[in-house]
Amino acid sequence: MTRSNKKGLSKRGFFMLALALAASILLIQQYASKPRLAHPVETFASTTPFFAAHASDLQGMEQPLSQWQGQLLIVNFWATWCAPCREEMPELAELAREYAGKLVVLGISLDSVEKMQVFAQDTPVPYPLLSAEDEGMTLSASLGNLNSVVPHTVIIGPDGKILKSYFGRVTKVLLLETLQPALDS
Repeated sequence: MTRSNKKGLSKRGFFMLALALAASILLIQQYASKPRLAHPVETFASTTPFFAAHASDLQGMEQPLSQWQGQLLIVNFWATWCAPCREEMPELAELAREYAGKLVVLGISLDSVEKMQVFAQDTPVPYPLLSAEDEGMTLSASLGNLNSVVPHTVIIGPDGKILKSYFGRVTKVLLLETLQPALDS
């Protein structure tokens, strides 16, 4: 290959790279300028199936979730095998203790009662732990978790409306941002 052919190839390569870069920038600008379709949880989630369901407590007794209807709730879907679920539990426990009487924290496990019992012996929490097993993901989906993510945390107002839904590990600070107006009223 002669020196002039090498220059020609590198000029063509450079031109193609510049063209690809310009096209990418144009596509990014077009995408960024278009309004994104809103995906609020309220458009597809409902608390009705949640409050109609039952889940087993640590003693294996079936509990109607409707017993917590009308209260400010933090509903946390979790599993014993889920590291982020276990990491957020101390902060959920703090909220349950600090705001006892003003809000209820519910831990809805996707595990069996037996696995939840073993876990609770090593990691006791001051809020109800309930086992929904296979129905847990269906309940979580009814509250907006269409991707089957755990942990999934939902704040439900006393009026039964979903105030906020979180996917992945939550913190006390993050939850208080949503809870504070409801706690102050």
